[in-house]
Amino acid sequence: MEQGEAPRSERFLTHYRMLEGLLEKRYTGRKMSSGSVVMEYLHDPDSAPCRTELDMCREIRNLLSHNTDGAGEPVVEPSEAVVDTLRDIVEYVRRPRLARNYGTPGNQILFAHPNDAALGVMRHMMRMGYSHLPVRDRTGLVGVFSAASLMRYIGDAGFENLHDSLRIGELKNALDFDDERSEKYEFFDSDATLTAVRAAFERRRERNSRLAVAFITEDGTRHSEVLAMLTSWDVLKDVQ
Repeated sequence: MEQGEAPRSERFLTHYRMLEGLLEKRYTGRKMSSGSVVMEYLHDPDSAPCRTELDMCREIRNLLSHNTDGAGEPVVEPSEAVVDTLRDIVEYVRRPRLARNYGTPGNQILFAHPNDAALGVMRHMMRMGYSHLPVRDRTGLVGVFSAASLMRYIGDAGFENLHDSLRIGELKNALDFDDERSEKYEFFDSDATLTAVRAAFERRRERNSRLAVAFITEDGTRHSEVLAMLTSWDVLKDVQ
């Protein structure tokens, strides 16, 4: 310890209190499943990159706070490396990686509209290599056009109705987010982290219910501004 520097145990507890303060703000107004904000965070998908280290720090904090020797001194003294680890966790919580920064930004997303010619949209998608194209009207997102939605339309209406004048709006039932036959899409609000969105893709994959696209919108609904669009490639390519 350098001259004038606080003992490691004091610095450790200072960082831990800072962490608790950040997490209290994070969970304000939310019903927590555990009494401790740190325990709540340990069960949060966002803690995955630092969960093991944070749980160790939690145990050290409990030892420092509740156990002393005969002279009233803490029974443990965290190493400098542990203090640094906790400081890094605090910075991670303070500056989370927001999912909207890892997908296609809203101002770069190509949207289809109900009056667009379906065959023209398909040709453009093939030319640009797009697999999914969100469909938007004045109320917000109404669905996503993809090969899967086209096959649903053909299954319902037959090949004879796949004509040059077909409009995207005529495929409405095949595009519907709520159709159980449709691919799976999820909406997240502007504060959603990359870790949380990644967990949604992984969770769906484990249930054999593949998540095709995640949309980040202002309030997490399909009716507000789209800030970003993420596929599994966007979230899994950054795994560390």
